[in-house]
Amino acid sequence: MRIEKGVISSSQLMFMTAAFVQGSSLLVAFTYAIAKHDTWLVVLSGFALILPLIWVNVSLAQKFPGKNLVQIMDIVYGSFLGKLISAIYILFPFQLIAHNLGFIGEFFLTYMYPETPLTVILIMFVSVCIWAVRGGIEVISRISAITVVITFIVVAVTSLLLYKEMEFNNFLPVFELSMKEFIQGTHIMMAIPYGELVVFLMIIPYLNKIKQAKSSVFLGLIFGAATLLIITVTDIAALGVLATVMVSPALEAVRLIDIAKIITRMEMLVAVVLLITVFIKVCVTLYASVLGIAQLFRLRSYRPLVLPIGIISVSFTVLLFDHVSEPAIMGATIWPSHAFLYLPIPVLTLLIAKIRKLPQKHGGENK
Repeated sequence: MRIEKGVISSSQLMFMTAAFVQGSSLLVAFTYAIAKHDTWLVVLSGFALILPLIWVNVSLAQKFPGKNLVQIMDIVYGSFLGKLISAIYILFPFQLIAHNLGFIGEFFLTYMYPETPLTVILIMFVSVCIWAVRGGIEVISRISAITVVITFIVVAVTSLLLYKEMEFNNFLPVFELSMKEFIQGTHIMMAIPYGELVVFLMIIPYLNKIKQAKSSVFLGLIFGAATLLIITVTDIAALGVLATVMVSPALEAVRLIDIAKIITRMEMLVAVVLLITVFIKVCVTLYASVLGIAQLFRLRSYRPLVLPIGIISVSFTVLLFDHVSEPAIMGATIWPSHAFLYLPIPVLTLLIAKIRKLPQKHGGENK
């Protein structure tokens, strides 16, 4: 049963993928403490190593056109085991909601509203996300296109304005990090900005031209990774070693902009960009969660679930993070390893589907 009636174009999928990756720009900050001035290197290595896994994800979606991951699990593993694996998978985007809400709460409490209760900030933020998700996949995709363009323009302009503040000696000596630090930093980049794209297995089935899925996802991934790379290079060049101790190096770097005492105090612009990129990421993960639950329980619509799941997400975030610094600590230690456990699911599923020669066709329809 097709719960989502909307469809998206290949360009909309590309923009949504790019916006989702850009939404991790706030989360890359804790990688600086590990990779230091070589963070740009782990951004590239994580991108290179995740490409085969992304190819598997899209190939799985193309092998079962029009089927989301919950439906694919039922076909490949059978009704009982398939639903069990789907239930485990649905926990992933739900946890992503909480972690991203924790990061956005940390950002607001640190830089903008230190006296405001975390619950108030999260309720206001999630309320807008709920409105967007209830509008459907087409609404989220249209907002994503606007977000990507705005984000790239702001990143490009601020990088150019910061040029005179940059010290490219901050990148020396190159390749100074140890093998352990390189592996840890690459692992974080693979698991968080790039590996989390596994949730798009709930979105790709609604692409109007499934054959263009690979090109759309890879172009979006490249665009998003390029944005992260520009931000990382700018932060290191402008801040140097200070980037390793800042909650938001991008915001701190922009504070250095001062053109003739006229163009200055641009940190609010960056704060807005960080806010809207995380907004898209939370919308996508919330959409994947409610759609997966609705599909699992064979509901006619996912929309009645959006509000309660949104409320539960806020409560879970408040319970999960007792202190403002905990999201960054968990993001640099526990979460990458936990998130990495979900990445083999599509690989194993595609392998079993090929062995069983699925989907089998009878009378022109998939079994």
